[in-house]
Amino acid sequence: MLSQKINYMIPIPTQEAIHSPRTFSMIVMLIALSLFSGIAKAEGLELNPDELKGESTKKAVSILQNRYFLKAWRPEVGVLAGSVTNEAFTKTRTRGLRVGVFLNEWVGLESQYILTTVRDSADRKALNQKTYRDRTDANKIVVADAEVNPIQSFQDFVLIGAPLYGKVNILDLAIVYVDIYGAIGLSKVGTQQGTKTALAIGGGQRFYFAQRWSARLDFRNRSYSESRNGTESQHNSWTVDGGVSFMFR
Repeated sequence: MLSQKINYMIPIPTQEAIHSPRTFSMIVMLIALSLFSGIAKAEGLELNPDELKGESTKKAVSILQNRYFLKAWRPEVGVLAGSVTNEAFTKTRTRGLRVGVFLNEWVGLESQYILTTVRDSADRKALNQKTYRDRTDANKIVVADAEVNPIQSFQDFVLIGAPLYGKVNILDLAIVYVDIYGAIGLSKVGTQQGTKTALAIGGGQRFYFAQRWSARLDFRNRSYSESRNGTESQHNSWTVDGGVSFMFR
C-alpha cells in the first residue's frame, strides 16, 4: 500500500475557541503533521526494477571482434573479369591479372594488366545492314558504319587508399571484413589508334573471407584523347569487374 489512512482524535472547538490565536495555531500544526506523515510513508516505498521489467527471451547479438590479420607489406596477386560499360557499338569484355601491396593498413600500390575481347554490338550490326549510294559514284554501294576505336588492353599503375573499414555479421554465423577503397593513377590504354596515356580514377569494395583470400568489386574510369572525325576528343572508358586475390605471408 502506497498510503495508509491515519486517524487523529481532534477535539471540536467551540465558537469562542476558534477565534483564539492559540487554538487556531494548534489546528494548523495538526493538519501539517498528518500531511507530512502520509508523504513520508509514500516516499519510503522502494521498487525493484528487475521485478517490474520482467524477463527477456531474446538471444543477445554477438559482438563483432577485432580483425585478426594485417595487410601491411603482404604482397598479393589476383585475377579479374568484367566489361567496358559505355561502348555503344562494341561489346568489350575484360580479363586480366593484378598485383599489389599495402604499405600500411590504409594505403597501397597496385598494377593490373587487362586484355579485351571485342565484338560488334546489336546496334552496329543493325547499322551495317543499311546501305546507300556513294555521292561521287552513283554505281557504288556504301555500307553504313560507325567510327569506332576498339580498346585492346589496359595497363594500370595506381595508388590505393582504403580509409573505410568495417565488418559484416552474416546471420550470426560468420564475420566478413570489408574495405571500401579509392584508386587514382595512370593507365596505358591500347586502342586501334595506338597506345593512349590515360588518367585512371576508380573505387570499389573488398570482402576478406580469410587471412589470405579476398573478393573484390571494382569500378574504374580511364580518360584519354582520341581522334574522331579527324579531330581530337576526350573519351572516358568505364569498366566494372569482379575478382579474387591471394595474399602471401
